[in-house]
Amino acid sequence: MTSKPGNETGGNQKAAGDPRAQRLGVDRRRKTIPPLRYLVAGGRRRGVRRAEDRRRFIILDRYSPHLFAAIVGILCLSLLDALLTLSLIEQGATEVNPVMDFFLKQGALVFTSVKYLLTSLAVVIFLLVNHNVLPRTRFRVSSLFTFAIASFMIVVVWEIVLIYVIATRT
Repeated sequence: MTSKPGNETGGNQKAAGDPRAQRLGVDRRRKTIPPLRYLVAGGRRRGVRRAEDRRRFIILDRYSPHLFAAIVGILCLSLLDALLTLSLIEQGATEVNPVMDFFLKQGALVFTSVKYLLTSLAVVIFLLVNHNVLPRTRFRVSSLFTFAIASFMIVVVWEIVLIYVIATRT
């Protein structure tokens, strides 16, 4: 029995010796954003494997537990920073950041909520571009998580020192 050319393969199959011969249809890697069902129920993209994909913006849908711990750490340190700032304000300190000072004048709840939301927005952006490397550099965007944790830790330690200094003066 003979078959017509392209009848069984749909005309898309490569030569039998080609390692890509098993791939048929549209390249699923063209989609940079995973389907919503993967984001909700857990997906399959854990990392970028191919060199050609490293030059594109791709959103992953599975992340490591270490990344989850970093995100929780950043959000907790941000809330601790907000509480220590409010404590310092009650003791006579002033907010140096004009944007946060505006929200502080609106009230403690508004200040804390805006601080948390802005930090959460930054974390989501960091997460979306986590696996990328900045063009023409070797800077891995995933380093921003370490930088954010270190920055918040320095601020929190500084605020604790200030609270201690104010407490010992009286």
